[in-house]
Amino acid sequence: MAHPVVIARIEELRADPVAADRVVDPWLRRFTSVADRPLRRTVLRACLDEADDGSLLGGLLRVEDRAMGGEARARWLATELALTPSVVLELPYERLVELYDAAVAADLPALARRLLHDRRRPDTPAAADNPHLDASAGLRTALARRPDRNAIDRLARDRDPRVIRALLDNPGLTERDAVRIAAARPTPPEVLQAVAAHPRWAARYPVRKALAFNPYTPAALARQLLPTLLRHHLREIAGSHVLSEELRGEVARMLER
Repeated sequence: MAHPVVIARIEELRADPVAADRVVDPWLRRFTSVADRPLRRTVLRACLDEADDGSLLGGLLRVEDRAMGGEARARWLATELALTPSVVLELPYERLVELYDAAVAADLPALARRLLHDRRRPDTPAAADNPHLDASAGLRTALARRPDRNAIDRLARDRDPRVIRALLDNPGLTERDAVRIAAARPTPPEVLQAVAAHPRWAARYPVRKALAFNPYTPAALARQLLPTLLRHHLREIAGSHVLSEELRGEVARMLER
């Protein structure tokens, strides 16, 4: 059961944006002052480690609100949290359980669900083959590293995350190719997670949008991406009949807030 002090702190920050900003602003200053992405991740993790449970959850909620409002720094931090959710999930397990209980008790189901893992869709294809290129995974991976336009086109629908990771590193790959990979369906979740984890392509808005709109994107990843999207794209998700009812409902609640 969540501690009453934690719940009270969350409610305080929800009711008082100025107080919430006093938690979030130091995070933003420390995060945006670092140029190196791996180091930014370390700084962000330190911010979360240093915050008490109520401030951590209330602060994350405030970051989401400010990102939804269009603030560049908050959107940047929200994007980093979306693309590297392990920053939160690598917290000690006992603390994750306490954070989850507090989020549920504070009626923050969307925030609570981000602390859970997702199961694979039963109709997701196996992460093994390529319907457009009859070759071994090793050969396809080698081809994915070559600046061959024809090979890139055929490998963009590969279902092996090893091949996709090599392809994403290919200098000949364009943003349009990366969007095709992120939007492809059906697609194993490991492939979509590889796109979301790539330091070059995950930072591109069209790629993140394609991931969020893909019904095969793991729900945890899709939820992490929502605060990084523009409002009119969130409205499109809320009205989509392809995405899950749960995700559409969550977007509708975000828009109402």
